[in-house]
Formats: sequence, C-alpha cells, structure tokens
Amino acid sequence: MGIEDLCAAIREAGDWLPRFRRNEYAKALREYEARFGPAYVRAVAERGEDPAALQALAEEILNRLEAAGKRRFFWERGAARVEEKQVIVSFLSPMLLRQPDPMCSRFAGMLRQAWIERWPKDGYQITTAEVLQDGFRNAIMGIDLAGKHLDRKRDR
Repeated sequence: MGIEDLCAAIREAGDWLPRFRRNEYAKALREYEARFGPAYVRAVAERGEDPAALQALAEEILNRLEAAGKRRFFWERGAARVEEKQVIVSFLSPMLLRQPDPMCSRFAGMLRQAWIERWPKDGYQITTAEVLQDGFRNAIMGIDLAGKHLDRKRDR
C-alpha cells in the first residue's frame, strides 16, 4: 500500500458522501475505517514522531490530489475539490481522530493546515465522528422532531 491508497480514501468521494446521512453515517464510517484505516495508521507509524515527515506526507497527498484535479476538465475541478474536502471532514479526519496513536490525530491537523496553506479561502475544521453524528437533525419538512437543535432562548 502506498500513497495512491491514501489518496483513494479521499478521491473515492462518490462511494462515501451519499452515505453521510443520519441513519447510515456510523456504519459507513466503520466501513471506511476498515478499508482505509490500516493504510493511514501504517503510513503515520512509518514516519514516527517526526513532524517534518508527517508534513511531507500531507503535502504529498495534496500534491497527488491537485495533480489529479488538473487532469480533469476545468469545469469539474471545483466540484471535485469540494467533494474531496467533504470526505476529509466527514470521514478521514474523524477516522484519524479515533485512532489510538496520537500521531494520527496530529496528522489530521497537519493535513488540515497543509490544505489551508494551499487553498487559503477553502479551509475546513476537523471534529470527531460523535460530534458529526450528533449534528444530524431528525426532521420532517424542516420541523425538528427531537427539539435538540432549537435554541431555547430564541425559539419559544
């Protein structure tokens, strides 16, 4: 497994983003983690605790993604980057934050920072899977059935 396997975890957005839904996200994340987790854990472990090596890995992943984006038609590039970012936010970063090796969490932050440096107007935040799962609304036609998304002071 090499750098292309790591990039596939981001590039295969079409397989994962449709599953970013309230009832399916937890299962999809487990499957994502089973498929791509070992490759990322191994890649991070191979670099040890060397921040420069982890930074180089983040840069290499983004270089490959950017090169693949340049091979697309120009009108497809923006949408592809949005999808890649969504996969990083919704699946890759939460997966890395769940790993027992603290360097995986650190790598998630380094990947985020490398993304922001490369595309400063297109940054993102990272968070845990639990926070993302808790953010799904249980609503019908915009009416919040659980009431947990209501602001008690504003929505009386």
